[in-house]
Parts: sequence; structure tokens; C-alpha cells
Amino acid sequence: MDVDDTLADLVRAHSGAWVRVAYQLTHEPAAAHDVVQEALISVCRNWRRRGVVVDHPSAYVRRAIVNEFLRRERARRPDDLIAAAPDQPALSKQMDDAIADHDRMWRALGKLPARQRAVLVLRYYEDLPDPQIADVLGCRRATVRSLAARGLAALRPLIGSEKTDVMEGNPR
Repeated sequence: MDVDDTLADLVRAHSGAWVRVAYQLTHEPAAAHDVVQEALISVCRNWRRRGVVVDHPSAYVRRAIVNEFLRRERARRPDDLIAAAPDQPALSKQMDDAIADHDRMWRALGKLPARQRAVLVLRYYEDLPDPQIADVLGCRRATVRSLAARGLAALRPLIGSEKTDVMEGNPR
């Protein structure tokens, strides 16, 4: 099987998960698709140049997605850094409260530095253990723990300590 066939099979099998990760990082559907597309272009170019596919291609692509997100975040202007929360319909008072909490979490995550946001998304939304997060980000496990701790500390005043305390209860 050649590189193009392998990549096509991967996209069919994992594109939904990749877009979900990108959306959790960017908070914007169009930006999420752009990040995934650019990451796939980079992966395809790299695999064609090397003539080989890596051992864990889905994880490799996920890492490329996170790297593309971080690259874009470094290139953004400071006034573009606060991400808007996705629109949600209000159904009832209880649903309104849940949506308000969700909205507050999205806005708070959008205010974090890109690497802290990436760690928290990979840890709490993708349920990856610290060693895998370290592989995705290309850093040490201790750096992942530090970024997570700093990210949670920054979230506390933005969303309330009871929400981040629940997140911290998820040991890695």
C-alpha cells in the first residue's frame, strides 16, 4: 500500500476524531477544519518525501494537528487571542445554566496560552495520559504536568474553583 492509500484510509477512519481535537483547541469549526487540512498536507508531504509511513500514523497526525494549532497561535495577533464560545440554543433554566457553564469554560480555555490549552484539551477532552501528551507536544512528562497545573490555576479565577477541582481529580 502506498502513502496516498494509507493516508486516505486514515482520513476515512479518523477524520472525525481529528476534527474534534482541532475544534476543542480552536473553538471554531472552520478553523478546526483548516488546522486538520494543513496538518494532513504537512504529513502527506513528509511521508512522500521519506517514502515511508510511521508506526502509529493516527497519533502522528494528531501530533501534527496540535503542532499546526500551536504554530497558528504563535502567529496570531494579540487582539485575536480571545476565542468566542460556540453558539448554543437555550432550552430550559437548567439547560441555560449548563450552557452558561460550558460557555464560561470555552471562554476561559480560549484565554489560556496555546500549550496550556493543548495540554488540558488532550488530557480532559481526549483522555490522553501524560506520556502520550508529552509525545504529542514533543516535551517531557514533567512539562506536561507543569503546563496542566498552570493551566488549571489560571482557569480557577475564570470559571470557579469547584470546576477545576473536579478536573484535578482526574489523576494521570
